[in-house]
Amino acid sequence: MNRLLSSRLVVSEDHAESCSYAGYDGGDWAWEFLRRNADYITDWHSSVPRNLPCITLEDGTRLLRLRRRFLRAEAWGLYAFADPSRCAHEAIPFWHANAMRRVVRLNAKRPTEGGGGGVCRLADFHAERHAVIDADGIPLVVLKRSGVRVPLQIEGLSILTAPFTPVFELHNLGDLAAQTELLKALQRFTEPDLRAIQNPRSANERLHQALIALDESLKGKTYRQIAIAIFGEKKVAEEWLSHSQFLRDRTRRLVAKGTELMNGGYRDLLG
Repeated sequence: MNRLLSSRLVVSEDHAESCSYAGYDGGDWAWEFLRRNADYITDWHSSVPRNLPCITLEDGTRLLRLRRRFLRAEAWGLYAFADPSRCAHEAIPFWHANAMRRVVRLNAKRPTEGGGGGVCRLADFHAERHAVIDADGIPLVVLKRSGVRVPLQIEGLSILTAPFTPVFELHNLGDLAAQTELLKALQRFTEPDLRAIQNPRSANERLHQALIALDESLKGKTYRQIAIAIFGEKKVAEEWLSHSQFLRDRTRRLVAKGTELMNGGYRDLLG
């Protein structure tokens, strides 16, 4: 293991102990696996600038405005590099619209004079809002809350805090089911007391276990040591040498899954 990766893993471990994975959505999990990738870390170290400043708009939206494209970051599925030493609670990884299979696309029309029907602002969505305006001037706003994430690509809105009348686009009928699901989630964000359908707990638990397996594997631990970190010493002592070898096989699969997600599979988590 090279010195760069080794030092970065120490940072990741420290942050992992202080960060909670509660409320993570697919984009958050994708970032956790990507930020452990040695090649990504190397690219981030050589990028100029390494960090781009975000501003907070008056409605609380965090905005990153890009004056040019960052092609090396785009190769990783991002608009710009984010600091790999920071977990998803501390960093804002701006995932590129092209890296996501499901994005709500709308045209923002100027509200008609005297007509209030259908007019909204981004602040009407009761969710954490991160926005990036790319080099072509097209905003992508990510709304996230309670483990649910909705990416919203907007055309025609020059000022993100301005009111607009949304006209939603459907590019083909094959996209109908996915768009309907996203629009239902978007509608829930307009309710102050959001009771969103979260990612299944079992799915988050598997991702957490795969992340632990990856971290322990990168530190050179044996499968048994990895199993102890995930399942506890008592369970491993009782089942590691059983004839079924279920725990051994499960540990191997978790290490393989964590490695796969780090090496590009994280894109499948973006939705």
